Amino acid sequence: MTQKETELLAERLQKLQKIKAQGVDPYPAKAQRTHLIGEVLGKFEDYERQKKQMKLVGRLRAMRSHGKIIFSDLEDESGKIQVAFKAEELGQKSFALLELLDTGDFLGVAGGVFKTKTGEKTLLAKDLSLLAKSLRALPEKFHGLKDMETRLRRRYLDMVVNAEVREMLRRKNVFWQTIRNFLAAEGFLEVQTPVLENVPGGADAEPFVTHHNALDRDFYLRISLELPLKRLLVGGFDRVFEIGRLFRNEGIDREHLQEYDDMEFYWAYADHEQGMALAEKMFKLVARNIAGSFKTSFAGRELNWGGDWAKVDYFTVLQKETGIDLNSHLTVDDLKKHADRMSIVYDKTFGRGRLIDAIFKKTVREKLIQPCFLVGHPLEISPLSKSDLKNPRKVLRFQILAAGTELGNGWSELNDPLDQRKRFEEQMKLRAAGDREAQMLDEDFVEALEYGMPPAVGFGMSERLFAVLMDKSIRETVIFPPMKEESAKEGKSKITKIAVAVINKGAGMKFWEELNTIAHLNAAFGAREGRKLLYQDEIGTKDGKRIKLNIQHAIMIKSANSSQIIQKLSDSAKHDGLEVSEFIKEMIATTDDKKVIERTKNKNRKDVEYLGVLVFGRKSLVESLTKDLPLYG
Repeated sequence: MTQKETELLAERLQKLQKIKAQGVDPYPAKAQRTHLIGEVLGKFEDYERQKKQMKLVGRLRAMRSHGKIIFSDLEDESGKIQVAFKAEELGQKSFALLELLDTGDFLGVAGGVFKTKTGEKTLLAKDLSLLAKSLRALPEKFHGLKDMETRLRRRYLDMVVNAEVREMLRRKNVFWQTIRNFLAAEGFLEVQTPVLENVPGGADAEPFVTHHNALDRDFYLRISLELPLKRLLVGGFDRVFEIGRLFRNEGIDREHLQEYDDMEFYWAYADHEQGMALAEKMFKLVARNIAGSFKTSFAGRELNWGGDWAKVDYFTVLQKETGIDLNSHLTVDDLKKHADRMSIVYDKTFGRGRLIDAIFKKTVREKLIQPCFLVGHPLEISPLSKSDLKNPRKVLRFQILAAGTELGNGWSELNDPLDQRKRFEEQMKLRAAGDREAQMLDEDFVEALEYGMPPAVGFGMSERLFAVLMDKSIRETVIFPPMKEESAKEGKSKITKIAVAVINKGAGMKFWEELNTIAHLNAAFGAREGRKLLYQDEIGTKDGKRIKLNIQHAIMIKSANSSQIIQKLSDSAKHDGLEVSEFIKEMIATTDDKKVIERTKNKNRKDVEYLGVLVFGRKSLVESLTKDLPLYG
């Protein structure tokens, strides 16, 4: 807070005390309103002629004193109107209250309307009530809230200052309602499926992990709506869709957020051609409802959503732009050489599909500006799509592209359980090689397919389309986007955290058992915290090699003399909201989880021997809980 902001806060706090001293409640529970300001402005001449009395509420946006009369601007969600305050109309007590008001306060005013000599539509206040005292000064529109990071961090102020932001968010409601109404009119049933999943599936993305305390197990936040919705087709529904929140633990840029809204529909007994026709019809309706026409602009380029969309063949356009023939037998090494030739960055764990995708995005996709369909994708990047019988290297898939980015993705759904299992297993090999975004084998989904799923088309799209229609980055179109901590440096946490592992020395473990306990605790801890834990700087050696430094959070090992001490520490840490990993004697005796469950379910907690615990979180809290425990040794 700046010096000026501190002084303004102190001044408003003094006014607050004076208001209370006058017996006025600065934060009443109820407000009286008979009309919206927008309604009054729209019917102003009628209300003026009728001498209609009304009660308005809103935020005080400006005050202008002209001797015995004070003019102000009052604003609610529907509009803004000038209010005139006169002592003879209000009475001296209420008029005196005006001296203690500031812009940003919420007021209730009552009276009738008139026009000033300059033609300004105005309400003459005959009654005034304070509804909420603002303690912080609002930023000025043109000087106080320019920086985009500040605007997104304090989005509520961005909305107060910039009416166009509020209008954009209203349009976003129109965006989703258009999609919802369109699909309902086409006979689709809207459903809601779980956010927490046993196995994340339906997309190539790294998931978030969360812990379910009641079930004492980890779940994934969903990265796609696909697999649960396709289970509904197995269950007998023909047309279903869902609009819901997805979570992908990936980077943030103009097109990507880690948390965003998505829509997917699934249509039994239809194919990808029918899916394309329906998606195009829906996109055109959305564009018209949001922009008022089929023409919009993005990054200085005009987009035309009307007319027939072109179909671009993946294999053909990639060969034209890069010389790469996907119909030939290309090895991983071949593709890496092509990527190196074009200076395209890739991870060493990438397989054929990921390499093809990386090359395509950097050489072709960014050149596709007008709305079009990309079709004929390679099998390797489409593990859930039905194969094209005309060319087994391709699948029956389509993507909607515009402005150089993907705006929708659909395909004829793979419903062969044997083929699906094989493709999942290929994805699991990629995960084993280090590809964290490769899809996992979902046994339950494969089992559902084994009961039979009809031929179907599926399609998904996200709020990225809205961002393109509004010519903004996706962060700007989200109400409260996730932000870095204000004082955080890249990759570092503002809050100092520490992990402390505590070993039960009283358990009489052998040295290897103690090491095994430490290893399990740290492995569980690392798996729970994921990449945010593993941020590492690098240092270089004289011969050009790189050495990873320690992870950003300190890890210490201490010891305790009994299982009871460790149990108490675990309970206290959980109570304080710290991350906790536990290791008991049954876990060192067997790696079979079923046997661990069988051996512990008939024991009371106090009879379970704890071999160790690891607690992680705010340094001050962890140190306070473990300060009396000696270092391990």
